[in-house]
Amino acid sequence: MSHEFASLYVHVLVGLTIPGVALTATLLVISAYAAWNPISRKHLDRVSFRLLVYALSANLIFGIVYCMATLSASPSWTCDLISALMNMSLIFSAGMFLWMAINLPLVLGQKVTGQRMEKYYVLGTSFVSLTTTVIPWASGILGWDVANQSCWYRNSDPEAMFRWLFGTSTFWILLACIVEVGAFFTMVGYLIAYEFESRYYRPNTQLSSNSSASSPHPGSTILKFRNIVLRIGLYPLVSCLINISAASLDLHQWKHPEQTDLNVALNLADLGVYAARPLIYGLLAATDPSFIRALCELRNPVSAHSNHPNDVQRTDACLTTVVEFASESDHETVGHVRADDLHQEGETGPSQREMKDIVCQI
Repeated sequence: MSHEFASLYVHVLVGLTIPGVALTATLLVISAYAAWNPISRKHLDRVSFRLLVYALSANLIFGIVYCMATLSASPSWTCDLISALMNMSLIFSAGMFLWMAINLPLVLGQKVTGQRMEKYYVLGTSFVSLTTTVIPWASGILGWDVANQSCWYRNSDPEAMFRWLFGTSTFWILLACIVEVGAFFTMVGYLIAYEFESRYYRPNTQLSSNSSASSPHPGSTILKFRNIVLRIGLYPLVSCLINISAASLDLHQWKHPEQTDLNVALNLADLGVYAARPLIYGLLAATDPSFIRALCELRNPVSAHSNHPNDVQRTDACLTTVVEFASESDHETVGHVRADDLHQEGETGPSQREMKDIVCQI
């Protein structure tokens, strides 16, 4: 490795890692304060947001140790520890984003209680991340790599390292990506089925019902849920882009260890993808609807409640993304409902208490 490339290597990795660590730490501090404050707590009291906080914490650990490995890597026991922490935080973060993606279809499609399953999400991911880290660490696989002058998997035997890398890191990350995409399309299929069922069932309900309930919104139900679909879809999309790119570059590097110009450039791109993880996920978390609404509540709590007095009675749990639609009972007024309320007009919809419970579980 030439001196020019080594300097570029350090500047690129540090330039990507430090902003990500700073952003992630800031988000965690603000989230902790918002969760502590009674005014904004209701917006963050959700399973998916707590899983997001766990993932951000893992990314924060990864960013710190990755920066340490970049700036002061040397063959010592600290290098072994850094390698273990990097691998464990990668697996744990991927697992948290995996459960974020599949929690919503579990709650809506299978009627699973998200709050009850949360501890199993965390315990299961912790077990996998610890197992896939302790075994190679105890076997002497994680530590100082003489060939690449870095703290990661030791490259003494390329074939053996490929099996270790795939079995204890790449396989689990790719598995999480596949399941995330499957969960997202399951949710899309659930919404499409809901749309067809609503179009068939609502006219019959209107003909047979004598209640004074307002007529259903003429727009597509899927469009009403567009915010929740985008929120859930962003995480598997970004996770797949990052993890598949990193895994593919890792496998190429271990299969082709020759120091050609192309391999050196791909190696830098691989390291850059890892370095950008905290920053990318931090930017994604900063746009989470729950987080944004909690900040708005902290900034101006009086106007947030005064503008929508009915929301105090209807959404004292943790409602976030706003979707506007016209209500026939209000005629010329514009009603405000949350996409996360999963509101279904007419007599087919759940009660207000059920909506609150569902929102807290997703």
